[in-house]
Amino acid sequence: MVHLKLWKMNFKYIHLINHLKIYVVSFFQAVLNEIIGGDRSLDKFRNEYEKLHKALLKSHDSEKRLMQKCRELNAELVTNSAKVQSAMKLSEEDKSAIASLRKEIEKAWKMVDAAHEKEQRAKETIQSLRIEINNLSKLIEQGAGRKKK
Repeated sequence: MVHLKLWKMNFKYIHLINHLKIYVVSFFQAVLNEIIGGDRSLDKFRNEYEKLHKALLKSHDSEKRLMQKCRELNAELVTNSAKVQSAMKLSEEDKSAIASLRKEIEKAWKMVDAAHEKEQRAKETIQSLRIEINNLSKLIEQGAGRKKK
C-alpha cells in the first residue's frame, strides 16, 4: 500500500515537472525572440541565457533518469524484500523440521537402548536357565545313580 502511494506521488511529481518543462521552454523561446528581435548588443546575454537553458534541460533530463533509476531500485528492493521474507520463512520451517527429526532420532536411540537392555536381560535369563538345567541334570544323574545301587 505504501509503495502504491509513493508511486502515485512520483507520478504526480513527474507530471508536474513535465508541465513545468513545457512552460520553461515556452518562456525561453519568448525571451529569446524578444532578445533576438532587438538589440545586437544583447548577444552576449543571449548566449549566456542559451547556455543556462541548455543546462536546465540537461539537469531536467538527468533528474528524469535518476527518478527512473529510483523507481527501478525501489522495485528491486521490494522484490528482494519478498525473497528475503520467503527465505526466512523457509529457514524457520527447516529449523522446525530439524528439531522434529532430532526428537525422532532421540526416540529411536531410546528404543535402541531399551532393546539392548531387554536383550541383555534375556541373555542373563538364558544363562541362569542353562546353569539351572546343568544343576538339574546333575541332580537327575545323581538320583539315577542311587537308584541303580
